[in-house]
Parts: sequence; C-alpha cells; structure tokens
Amino acid sequence: MHGIILALNESNLFKSIEVIDFIDEESIKLLRIKAKVLDGTLLYITELHTVDYQKYSYHWQKENGELIIRWDNKPHWKNLRTFPHHKHEENKVLPSHRINIDDVIKTIHERIEG
Repeated sequence: MHGIILALNESNLFKSIEVIDFIDEESIKLLRIKAKVLDGTLLYITELHTVDYQKYSYHWQKENGELIIRWDNKPHWKNLRTFPHHKHEENKVLPSHRINIDDVIKTIHERIEG
C-alpha cells in the first residue's frame, strides 16, 4: 500500500494526492486515494486486502464524472478470460490483467502526452 502512495508522489503526473482512507493492520489493509492529474482528470484508487480477500479499483475519469478507464476485479464478468480482472473503457468491458499503480501511471501518461 505504501508503494502506491510512493509511486504517485514520485510521478510528475499529479497536481494533488489525497489519501481518503488508510488502514494498515495485520488482518486488513485498505487504501483509498483521490489524485488530480495535471490535465484536470481524476484518479480514484481503492485497494483492500484481507487474509482471504483482495479487491481493487483504479477509476480514471474526466472532471465532469465521465469514465475514461476503470480497472477492477469485481466478479461480475464471468465470460471474460481474465475473470475477475477486467477494465471498463468506452462503454465496453474488456479483459485485463491484475493492474498495478505503475501500469496505471504509464497508461495515463501515454494518453495525456499522446
């Protein structure tokens, strides 16, 4: 969890980073962040880890709330070969690997620079 915060802080991509929730205990680890990207878009991060459960969501949106991409592992797209990992993009649900903060930062950087 600390690695996510560190990666965001080391990136030159964000105007601000707000840690909304942070729990770092033996039985539960929870991190929720709102980060404002230089172009005004927003990245919402949720990582939850317990002994037998992991949930994540990296939700990138425009200022008006319009989704750009969301990567998550909510188990509701059983037909995807990467189930439960998937991404939402352009009103489509697509296969995706288990995303990490470095992948997200790289994607955002490529999209806003490109």
